[in-house]
Amino acid sequence: MQITEPTLFSALEQGTLSFAYGVGPELFGLFALLIVAAVWLSYYRTTRPLSPGWKAWFIGLRSAVLILILFCLLRPVVNIQQVSPQDTYLAVLLDNSQSMSIADAGGRTRLDAVTEEILDGSVLEELAESFQLRTFAFDQNTRRVGQGGGLGERAGGLGERASELGESGTGSAIGQALEAVADQLDGLPLGGLVLVSDGADNSNVDPLIAAQEFGDRRIPVFTVGVGQEDIPLDIGIVDVSAARTVLEGSVFTVSAALRHQGFAGQEVEVAVMDGGSSVSSDVVTLGAEGVSQRVSLEVEPERAERIVYDLRVEVQPGEIIEQNNSYSFLVDNTDKPPLDVLYIEGHPRNEYKFIRRALEDDESLRLATYLQTGPEKFYRQGIESPTELAEGFPRGKDVLYEYEAIILGDIEQEFFNDDQLQMIEGFVAERGGGLLKSGMVDEEFIGTPLVDILPVTLVEEGFLPTRLRGGIRRGDHPTGNLFRPRLTRNGEFSPLLRLAGEDSDNLFAWSQLPDLQGVYVTGRIKPGAEVLLEHPALQFQNQALPVIVTQRYGSGRVISLTTASTWRWQMMMHSEDQSHETLWRQMLRWLAVSAPDRVTLEFDREFYNIGDEVQVTARVLDEQYEPDNDATLWIQTTNPLDEVTDTPMEWNIEEDGVYRSSFVADQEGVFNLLVDVTSAAGEEGAEKQAAIVVTPSLREYNNAGMDRGLLGRMAAAGGGSYFDIDDVGGLPESIEFTPNAYSREVQIDLWDEPWLLALIIGLLCLDWMTRRLRGLS
Repeated sequence: MQITEPTLFSALEQGTLSFAYGVGPELFGLFALLIVAAVWLSYYRTTRPLSPGWKAWFIGLRSAVLILILFCLLRPVVNIQQVSPQDTYLAVLLDNSQSMSIADAGGRTRLDAVTEEILDGSVLEELAESFQLRTFAFDQNTRRVGQGGGLGERAGGLGERASELGESGTGSAIGQALEAVADQLDGLPLGGLVLVSDGADNSNVDPLIAAQEFGDRRIPVFTVGVGQEDIPLDIGIVDVSAARTVLEGSVFTVSAALRHQGFAGQEVEVAVMDGGSSVSSDVVTLGAEGVSQRVSLEVEPERAERIVYDLRVEVQPGEIIEQNNSYSFLVDNTDKPPLDVLYIEGHPRNEYKFIRRALEDDESLRLATYLQTGPEKFYRQGIESPTELAEGFPRGKDVLYEYEAIILGDIEQEFFNDDQLQMIEGFVAERGGGLLKSGMVDEEFIGTPLVDILPVTLVEEGFLPTRLRGGIRRGDHPTGNLFRPRLTRNGEFSPLLRLAGEDSDNLFAWSQLPDLQGVYVTGRIKPGAEVLLEHPALQFQNQALPVIVTQRYGSGRVISLTTASTWRWQMMMHSEDQSHETLWRQMLRWLAVSAPDRVTLEFDREFYNIGDEVQVTARVLDEQYEPDNDATLWIQTTNPLDEVTDTPMEWNIEEDGVYRSSFVADQEGVFNLLVDVTSAAGEEGAEKQAAIVVTPSLREYNNAGMDRGLLGRMAAAGGGSYFDIDDVGGLPESIEFTPNAYSREVQIDLWDEPWLLALIIGLLCLDWMTRRLRGLS
C-alpha cells in the first residue's frame, strides 16, 4: 500500500514494525551491530592513511548502506489500525453558546475562528474522505445542523451551513451534548467524536464520565479548544438579588456581586437604570482579583407598575467581554390591595393618636383600630363594614387571619381569653402574620402564649433592681427619664429604621430626632432576636435595655417596642418632617408582608435566562387558612409577544395545598402569569398574578476563559487527543490512525518505497565521491 510521506510518518508513529522470515526487531538490531563491526574491520587498514574522523565517516556511511539493504531484504512492513473509508461515521459537535461570541481568538470571535479554521478550511474535507460526517450544534440543548444539504454527508456544504450557528445559547451542556449524540447515532458504526468548544460547561452531566463512556466503547473523543485560557481584563456581574415585589412608597435594596480580572484598585461606577435614566448609583473601588465583591444600592420606584431595571457596571478600556457588565431584573410596583393591620389599644394615649396619623396617607396599609375608651366602652376606627370588630377582638381564626399584622398597645391580659391568646400565637407562627407589641406589657401575660412570641423575656417588676422600677411612666426614676436611643450596628443598616439612603445621611437624620421618654424593662434577648435600637445608659443583666427588637417566629415576624413615646418624633419636630411616619410605615410593612395571601406563587429561582425551565409553585389555603388539596388551578402565561397559554397545575401529593406547573422561557422579556383557583364546590376562588423577566445569561460570560484542562481530560478519558484551534490541521491524521471499534488492520510495505531506493543510491554516490576525494580505491 502506497501512502504519502506525512501519512507514513504518522503510520510509523502509530503502528508496529515487523519483518519477514520471522526476524524480529531485536534480531535485526543484532545484524546491524555485526555489519558495523565488519565494516570497522574492513577499514582497520587502508591504502592511504586516514584521520580518525574520516575513518568514522566512511564506516558510518558504508554501514548505513548495508543496513538499509538488509532492511529491504527482510521485507519490513508497518502494521497499523486505520479507518475504513466511508464505512464509519464521525460526529462533530460545535459549541453554539453565547461565550463563543467572545473576541479573544486572535482578534476574531471564537465562532469566527471555528468557521475559518474548520468549517471553511480543509479539515472537514479531509475528514469527509474517510468518514461520513454527522454535525451537531449544542448549547443547553443539542440539535443536528445542516441536514439534507450536504452538511452531514459531505464536507462541501459545511462552510455554507455556518450561518446555522448563532452564538445564541445561554448555556453550555457538554455532558448532555455527548449523551444526545450517543442516543441519536445509536446503532451506527461511530468511529469517533470531535468536540469543538471553549470548555465552558454548566450542565448537570459530568462531561468526563460521558467521554469515558465513549472511550469504553472504543469511540475516541477528540477535543478542539477555542479562545484564551485567561481573560486578562474583565469586570463581570456574578449575581443580582432584589425584592420581587414592593409596596407603594417603599425603598428596596439591589445587591450585586462583582468579580474582575486586571482592575484591582480601579474605581468604577455601578448604576441602576430605569430606561435611560439612572435612579441610583455608586462609585466602587474594586478589590482583589477573582474575589466576589458585594455592592448594594437603594432604589425607590417612581411609578406604580412592573418595572424592568438594568444594573450596569461602567465598561473599562481593554475589556474584551462587555456582555457581563449589565443585567436586567424586574420589580413589581403595581397597585395592590392594602395590607390590613389590626390595632388593639387599652386607652387613648398619644402613641395611639400619632400612629393613626402616620398611616393616614399610606394607601398600602389599612389600620383597623379597637380602642378602649372607658369601662366597657370601645371605639372602632378604620373599619370596612359595620360588623368588623363589632364583637371586639376576633373570636375565630377565619376572621383574625384576614389581617396581615396586629399591634397590641397598652392592653391588659384580661381583655383576651385563652383561645384568643392561642389564636395570636397561631396567627404569627402558622398564618405568617406580624405582631408588634408597643409599650408596657401587663405582667399577667407571663405564662401565656404571648410570651413565647415576643423576642424578649418578661420579668415581674418585683424582681427588678430598685433603680429599674417605675416603668415607662414619667417621673424621676431612671426608666421614666428622657433618653436619646442608640442605633445598634444592625439598626444602622436595617431597612426598618432607614431615614435616608446614604449611611452618613441616615445617621444625621437620627441625630436630629427628639429624645424619647420612658422605657419598659424586659429580660434577656432571646436567641435569634435582633436588637435595632437600645437605651444608651440603662442596662439589665449586663445588656443595654432594648428599645426595638425583631425576630422571626414560625412563619411570621415580631417586633417589640419598649417605649410609648415615639409620638415625640412627630410632636417635637417640624410639621413637614416625615421621620415618624416613615419609621412606622416601614415597621408595619415589614410585619405585614410576611403574611401570605390565600394563594401565593413561588418560583424555583430569582432570575431566569432564555431557555430555562420555569418551575411555578402555588400554595393554596381555604377559607379557614388551612391547606386546600381539592382546588382546581389553571395558570395562564402571557409571553413577551402577548401569546397566551393556559396550563393546568398539578397537585403535589407529597405536600398539602401545593400545586405545580412549569414552562420554558424561550424568549427574552417579561412573562406575565395569572393563576385562577376554583374550589372543590365549583366556586370561583382567588386569583394571583405575578411576572418574571427573562434575560440573557451571565454564566456564559463569567469565568469565560477556555478550559484547556477539562478538554484535555475529556480527550484522555475518551482515548483521543486534544488540539488548540491553531493546530487543528493535524486533527484528520490523528483521527485516521487512532484505533476505534471499527478500524481495520493495514499492512504498509516499506521495502519497495521509492524514497528508500533513492536513499540507498544517494548514500552509495556519497560514499564513492568521498572515497575518490581521499584517494581511496
